[in-house]
Amino acid sequence: MNVLTIKNKTAMCVGSATLFALLFSAPSVFAETMKASEVSLAAVQQTKKITGTVVDNTGEPVIGANVVVKGTTLGSITDMDGKFIIEDVPSNGTLQISYIGYKSIEMPIGSQSDFKITLQEDSERLDDVVVVGYGVQKKVTVTGSVASVTGKELKASPTTNLTNGMVGRMPGVIGFQTADEPGGGGTTIRIRGTNSLGSNDPLVVIDGVPDRDGGMNRLNPTEIESISVLKDASAAIYGARAANGVVLITTKRGKEGKPVISFNASAGFSKPTRIPEMTNSYEYGTMLNEVLPGSFSEEQLEGYRTHADPWEYIDTDWFHEIVKGASPLYRADVGVSGGTEKVKYYVNFGANGEDGLYRNSANRYDQYSLRTNLDIKTSKYVNFQLGTTARLEDTKYPAKGAGDIFSAARRTRPDQPAWWPTGEPGPAIERGDNPAVTSTDLAGSDHYKNQYIQNNLSVNISNPWIEGLTLRGNASYDIHFMNRRKMSKPVYLYSWDGVHKDSSGLSASKQWLDSPNLERKHSEQIGWMLNGMLDYNRTFGQHTIGVTVGMEGQKKQYEETYAYRAGFISDMKPELNLGSEEGQQARGYSWTETRLNYFGRASYNYLERYLFEFVWRLDGSYRFPKDERYGFFPGVSVAWRASEEPWWKDNVRFIDYFKLRGSVSQTGNDALVDSDGNYDHTIQYLTTYAFNNAGTVFGGSENKRLYPSRTPNPNITWEVGTTYNIGLDFKFLQNRLSWETDVFYHKRTNMLISRSASLSEIVGITLPRENLGEMKNRGFESLISWNDKIGEVEYGASLNMTYARNKITFWDEVQNVPEYQFSTGKPVGSRNLLYYVADGIFHTQEEVEDARAKGLLYSENTVPGDIRFKDMNGDGKIDGLDRVRPSKNQEPRFVAGLTLTAKWRNWDVMMLWQGATGAQVYIETWSGLVGNYLKSDYEKRWTPDNPYSEGPRAWDRENQYWINNDNTYFLRNADYLRLKNMEIGYTFNFEGLKKVGISSLRLYANGSNLLTIDGVKDADPEQRNASLDAYPLRKIVNFGVQATF
Repeated sequence: MNVLTIKNKTAMCVGSATLFALLFSAPSVFAETMKASEVSLAAVQQTKKITGTVVDNTGEPVIGANVVVKGTTLGSITDMDGKFIIEDVPSNGTLQISYIGYKSIEMPIGSQSDFKITLQEDSERLDDVVVVGYGVQKKVTVTGSVASVTGKELKASPTTNLTNGMVGRMPGVIGFQTADEPGGGGTTIRIRGTNSLGSNDPLVVIDGVPDRDGGMNRLNPTEIESISVLKDASAAIYGARAANGVVLITTKRGKEGKPVISFNASAGFSKPTRIPEMTNSYEYGTMLNEVLPGSFSEEQLEGYRTHADPWEYIDTDWFHEIVKGASPLYRADVGVSGGTEKVKYYVNFGANGEDGLYRNSANRYDQYSLRTNLDIKTSKYVNFQLGTTARLEDTKYPAKGAGDIFSAARRTRPDQPAWWPTGEPGPAIERGDNPAVTSTDLAGSDHYKNQYIQNNLSVNISNPWIEGLTLRGNASYDIHFMNRRKMSKPVYLYSWDGVHKDSSGLSASKQWLDSPNLERKHSEQIGWMLNGMLDYNRTFGQHTIGVTVGMEGQKKQYEETYAYRAGFISDMKPELNLGSEEGQQARGYSWTETRLNYFGRASYNYLERYLFEFVWRLDGSYRFPKDERYGFFPGVSVAWRASEEPWWKDNVRFIDYFKLRGSVSQTGNDALVDSDGNYDHTIQYLTTYAFNNAGTVFGGSENKRLYPSRTPNPNITWEVGTTYNIGLDFKFLQNRLSWETDVFYHKRTNMLISRSASLSEIVGITLPRENLGEMKNRGFESLISWNDKIGEVEYGASLNMTYARNKITFWDEVQNVPEYQFSTGKPVGSRNLLYYVADGIFHTQEEVEDARAKGLLYSENTVPGDIRFKDMNGDGKIDGLDRVRPSKNQEPRFVAGLTLTAKWRNWDVMMLWQGATGAQVYIETWSGLVGNYLKSDYEKRWTPDNPYSEGPRAWDRENQYWINNDNTYFLRNADYLRLKNMEIGYTFNFEGLKKVGISSLRLYANGSNLLTIDGVKDADPEQRNASLDAYPLRKIVNFGVQATF
């Protein structure tokens, strides 16, 4: 959709709305017009000049309050001292005074000429203030596309990963959770979908500091005031790292008043949302006999069916043996906040922990955090803000990774024992492994400790001689230590002699490893940031201007050391010096990155009706050569609050609020990712050197040779994103119904990717990243909210939705392939996917012979029950040229979240339904002699007795052509709807609580991922793993108490 089309549709919408208003509000408009005429005939207006001061309930001036004469265009905005002046005011008029976060009031003018007006705080409207880049703005004056969520909403989601609680709560924020291991996992967050072939991660800014080490996953939601997401020109002030959107996180601060102690504690349990259902021994043996006749005798199959003997006829559910039924978790927070006019404070100590899903394992995550925020006002013109955070993350994993454990659980045959009837571990299944044993502490442990200390200091200085001029400065110093100790050790597994059905028939052998081995890893990252800003904000009558200019420097340093030794005599003391020197390893790694930036904002508004904002950033990055080091990234946005026009108020009464927004911006991206999706800190414009593996022997010793390992790219420069956005904001029915919607178009050029497709691997050189590739992404997002009250019931509903569709317009294509197999024109996620199109099953031998006669068999060994491939290019044969690139991939195109809330007396309830459409997942298991089958494949398979089944025949390994060639049969629709979050609470307010010092007490229960409706069935629809070997997502049920003192 182009911009012209959007504008035309917008005009049609506004015109339709106006016509609707005239038709349905004609009687009221006519009545109001008659009343106005009577008033104008009754008297001649007497006018005068009025002045006044607007203050809050503490006597402090309210800056920027709206003071207008009701029903006219007369008005003003209070200055730095809370004062206002309005000329030519009618004596019989009424003043309306309003300011975000305070209750609006009206007062007759009468004979009074000077006013002292006090506004009272309105906690219900505090969300009308939103955090933007390097500042805070009233929501009505925001010209860009900004979504926000409060910490209170996030707390209702019982998870240790903050990103898991964000999904479904904000328009424009797309997320899918692929793993959920304690201490790992998290949700992949995309702002308006995928925008690049390289990095797609948004920039995360925590309390004004960009890209803080540790990110946002482990932040304590109790300590968060709000999260804002910048999606269009509003993000351009962050320039080079804002092309994928910006997430602004603001933590809580103290408020003036007596000390308030808060306590929140909860405990519950988690369990997998879904685990693959595999065949039992009888079903497995039946399928294997169909593909490899004689694998099991009839006597064996009958023994498995009847479970005749636990020694001879074993039937193991490997997932059940590895995963326990419920895993405990807890969270506790104790905080205190308060202060005086001079000093305000907020302190919170938090602890949370959870067990992993494994049986008999110390797999666990514990976190302890302390946050302190201080606000100190040293004089009328100077105030300081100090913030300190300390966090310890203690994570214990099994020695084997989750992928290996769950791969073994899915693949291991059910006729093999996890444990013998007498309790000893079963035999080695594959390469000395038994996953029921190697998932426990018997095989060792992998222990991580992450320690973070993060510090902020900011100062705000108001100039006493120049009204509206403020100097701000911010500094941060962060340090992160990571220590890893991984001790892997042999396990003793038992084989049965097939005769004695007790422990005497079992013999032990050392498996998996010959001796214990130890890995130690230590890393240290230090980061600092320093910026200074000059702000000028001033109101001149009905005109308000704002100017911000700033400079920011940031530096990060990282060092890592690694050591490994094997051959330990015992695992009792995991110290490196106790291992063997033979085969020992030692290596190190470090990097440094530095940035220097200049930025600014200029804004103007007239009576908060016509609004304009220009933001810019000049970014310098260490990643690029001197001549390409700096990039300029601007953004322009405008808005028109049409509902503030007198003609609107007179003619479009059923729409209480209407704002039209538009913006265009350029942002940048300098992040590089490697083939595994990890960040790459190497310098691409310089030649990279490495030592060869085998050195030259000289003088009796080996000397390794240094050689250039990668060709440099002296022309590398910024990846650039250009975003166009048009938005509409409505409020209806006395602001009970609101609707915000945006249409966006994003074009990405100069993408930082590797040239790999057009370059043959036999060339033998490694190329650097290049500015190679273009793509576009377009879509819409919307937020519809309703809040009302019926009797004693307050209720609300909020529906947010996002649609985003991207496609590659140019990149490095593979040579000598048909154009229809190009990635160009397809979504980013489809660029590595080529599928044969499945056209059902060969049901009978006649169908096979018919296809053979037409030359439409992929394999001459095709038999009934095999999958039929479609001749896509019409050349009369089935080969690699019939593969097509899909238009869908693992990323959903449309996501939505529906939040329902209700309060009745002391009860409150909240539900969040979240869903996604437009994604598909590929599920194909390695089965047969090497692994078990899915129960769903057993139930729908082809057999001679059931030739017209939905699924193919049984298979073994990759010996069937339709297993070793990706095809659309194994694609599954990943659309889903799930009850993502639910909380119900009861607040006690009887007098007895106050007598013991408790001002508020609330009991609650909440949960996440409680119900899922989808068509994937064999796995959670959010997971993206073809072999079903990822750590499962979890369902959580939690109970807690909140109290304030």
